Amino acid sequence: MRVRRKPKNKYNARKIEFQGVTFDSQAEYEYYLILKNDKSVQDIELQPEYQIIKPYKVKCGRCDGRGKVLNTKTLNLNKCTLCKGYGTRTKSGAKFTADFKVTYIDGEIKVIDVKGGPTSKDFTLRKKLFEIKTGHELVIAKKTGKGWEVN
Repeated sequence: MRVRRKPKNKYNARKIEFQGVTFDSQAEYEYYLILKNDKSVQDIELQPEYQIIKPYKVKCGRCDGRGKVLNTKTLNLNKCTLCKGYGTRTKSGAKFTADFKVTYIDGEIKVIDVKGGPTSKDFTLRKKLFEIKTGHELVIAKKTGKGWEVN
């Protein structure tokens, strides 16, 4: 049972590798061990990804949606290279990656995100978008000085 520590990230968390699995923080690793030892847990999916905003189209800003731009040297209308002449550009949307998707023996499924310290500014918005899109509540497991607070 070898645990390898990796460099810290912007939240001062170190990645930890355990049995070929890399965890983003010590807190995430510790919570994984709690889930692994829970007899009521049937399956643990690591890093499940959810699309919270689908890809979408916007009017091209360079050609103003026309698909052509004026070449100032030749004064010809050329195909816009940014939108490739379509007049619209496709944006990628947004994804949310939780820490765990846990399936219990009774069939209950919980999506869990572990927090060992401060959260990013956009976390509350991403959490709300996740809950609206999936219809599941995102369970937050927060490590405190006294243990784990799950809500």
